[in-house]
Amino acid sequence: MNFEPLRRLQSKLSVAFIAAAALVLSSCGGGGATSSPNSTGALQLTPGTASIYAGVPYTLNISGGLPPYLVTSSEPTLIELNFTTSDHAFTFVARNPGVVDVGLDPNEVPRRTVNIQVRDSAGTSISNAYNVLQNFFTGYGESYSSTCASTTGTGPAPQACSGADSIVTLIPVSNGALYGNRTFQFDKVRGDYQFVVEDPAAVPQLVNRLTVRTDQNGRAFARLRVTNSAPTQFATYTVTDVATGVTMNAVFLIVQLPSVDTITVLPTDSFTFTGNLATQCGAGSADVFVSGGTPPYSVSGTTGLSLSATTLANSGDRLSFAQPLTAPPCQNASIVIRDSRGASVTVNIEVKVGSGTLPAITPVPNTIASLLCGQTSQVTVVGGLGGYSVTSSHPKITATVIGNTVSITRQTGDGVNVYPGSGSVTVTDGTSAAVITITSTPTTGC
Repeated sequence: MNFEPLRRLQSKLSVAFIAAAALVLSSCGGGGATSSPNSTGALQLTPGTASIYAGVPYTLNISGGLPPYLVTSSEPTLIELNFTTSDHAFTFVARNPGVVDVGLDPNEVPRRTVNIQVRDSAGTSISNAYNVLQNFFTGYGESYSSTCASTTGTGPAPQACSGADSIVTLIPVSNGALYGNRTFQFDKVRGDYQFVVEDPAAVPQLVNRLTVRTDQNGRAFARLRVTNSAPTQFATYTVTDVATGVTMNAVFLIVQLPSVDTITVLPTDSFTFTGNLATQCGAGSADVFVSGGTPPYSVSGTTGLSLSATTLANSGDRLSFAQPLTAPPCQNASIVIRDSRGASVTVNIEVKVGSGTLPAITPVPNTIASLLCGQTSQVTVVGGLGGYSVTSSHPKITATVIGNTVSITRQTGDGVNVYPGSGSVTVTDGTSAAVITITSTPTTGC
């Protein structure tokens, strides 16, 4: 029997088996073959921690371990990860967290902690925690400060209450950042309140729309004032980021507290100052005594009005004020006194022009018969408002005034030119005038 064909087949099978074994050894790192760059070393997910803004693509890197890798997220609705990959980097986009971690500082950007896990083919796994930060204007960080009394006696004060002011602090996040000097608009929607326009030089105004700018820390502040005796209610307003038009709606609670006490001003809350002359507005000073309400009291007055104090500590304290002398048109003034719970009273000051007139300006004498070269004559002026000034109509006659005495001098000439044989000097107080006549003066130089 011829076995040669069988031996040739066995020889071929042996060669194939050896080749296959060599291939297996090579793939397992044996026989001096080069290893895969990620088949050695511990499994790592880098960076190990990070702050990830929602809506912005972010890339994590995988090294070590044995691919392929299974990538998962502890909150797949926030970071949607559930896939297998042999790549050593992957990119994802986080959604905006609607619920954030508890215990955050009010000044922090709201965030949610999410764990991302990578498991390799050998069963090794690694899990890192990442912060997903809100990344659009949401109004998170909104808070209220008020002078309201606690409704329980020991708990926090209400956000707002009847007859009092509250400060709204908003920390708006836009594109993942806090911006200083950024404009925001507050619009009242519903409720018994209004926003307060801050103006240290005038009486504060109450408005339904208020525009503010964030400070250097990216915070926006607005003051709102609740109507006296307003019932307990939910009130709302809208905040708009003017640059982008993005808006948010805010809801706060107004709590009805006992009616605010009335502030009393004695002897009166109305004054009238009348000028002495038709060219003068009224001026003067007065004292009032402030009582009632809930001290301390804040005091603000219109521009120009002088106040003895801007804060009164106790009921019964005295406030002095003075209205300066001004010229027509006259402007009325007012003082607003407000207690710690928002109750207020206004002291109205009417400023009226006078009706009196001063005697006309009268030079004594009003005629100088002769004024020779180098000669000086003096004239006394009475009447008018005072503060006189003088001008001369003659090229060689000069005039000066000190107080109410006018000195008039005929200067010497060159003996050639011919000058007028008479002249005049005009005296004025700015509102009326009188003329001093020089009847005769040399026509030639002296």
